[in-house]
Amino acid sequence: MGEPPGKTGRRDAGGTAPAVEDRWTQLPPELLPLICKKLPDSADFVRFRTVCSAWRDAAPLSDVPPQLPWVVERRGSAFQARVHFRFYSPSSGRTYGVRGYGGRSWLVMGGACQEHLVTTVDLSTTALYNPLTGERLALPPAPYPQWRHGVVHVVADGRRRGGAPLVVNASTRTGHFGYCRQGDTKWTLVDGRQDMGHRAYHGGRFYVNTNAQETLVIDASTGAVESVLPPPPRSADAGAGVSCGDYLVESRGKLIRAVLFPRDSVVATSAEDYYLNVYQLQEDGKAAAAWAKVESVGDSVLFFDKHGHGFSLEPNGAAELKRDCVYFMHEKRTWLDAGEYRFLCRYNMETGEVDRVVSLPDTFGDTWIVPGLCPSE
Repeated sequence: MGEPPGKTGRRDAGGTAPAVEDRWTQLPPELLPLICKKLPDSADFVRFRTVCSAWRDAAPLSDVPPQLPWVVERRGSAFQARVHFRFYSPSSGRTYGVRGYGGRSWLVMGGACQEHLVTTVDLSTTALYNPLTGERLALPPAPYPQWRHGVVHVVADGRRRGGAPLVVNASTRTGHFGYCRQGDTKWTLVDGRQDMGHRAYHGGRFYVNTNAQETLVIDASTGAVESVLPPPPRSADAGAGVSCGDYLVESRGKLIRAVLFPRDSVVATSAEDYYLNVYQLQEDGKAAAAWAKVESVGDSVLFFDKHGHGFSLEPNGAAELKRDCVYFMHEKRTWLDAGEYRFLCRYNMETGEVDRVVSLPDTFGDTWIVPGLCPSE
């Protein structure tokens, strides 16, 4: 990797070990956290920690700077051998390769992930895998295999939620889903209905949108449907347009729902043709829970993939994570489907405008991961 700028080495006349003049260690300690917060990439954070002990102490593993999530390389065949993972960092424009663990066949389960990927080795062993630390957590065999009809994502992270990582595996054919935590010997399956769509975990319950735009409230310990929330109030600007995305995510202890609409109420041909209606679940205990439209998500940054999975992040100007914004994916097929363009787009809640943040390489697909360096609890 080489030495940081400002660090020089030289040997004395006797040929002994080099005497090092390290001006970087003389920086005022109060500046180090400020510098660290401006780093746009986890790889830069790791390099920052290797400069010296003072810099390492100023950059604890639990305080990685917010950044745009990394996107995982997509392979043509689900059965293709995968010894290495490749990641693309939109914040820095760099591509990284990380060696996997064992096995001749690697499958990456698609979906947004918090710090871990869900992988399958030799089509049998399923595990949570942190590609930056090498940590591996065994899971029961997936109930809906990805090579048949499954989409997996990590909906809660133990370090952030106070419990073990919670993994959901949904069937793309029926909408049913199963979930498990580290240490479980089997998946808990929710098979009561076949019109279940996007889902989020909040306060010990799953909230699942249906085709009718209702929201099922499901007890995570039993899998039973506790109640059904009515659709959110439709704003006048939505008109008769059909939504082209309906997302759920927990943010700062609140459950948020974002519904994506085309501006002309028919079809969106470019990223700028979209707008969002955003709602928050109201739970005051005096009345039945319901969706209420909000005009701002404050200091939160909401991020969704094409499957409706997502997470809430902290704003960071250096990483292009702007406060009060919602990030989503837009795909555009070229003439005669000869190719495909993928854009990460940002909807500004204050102005109602959409702009493209980054164009993604076609070889990188739908799985996003928030890089993390802390071990799971």
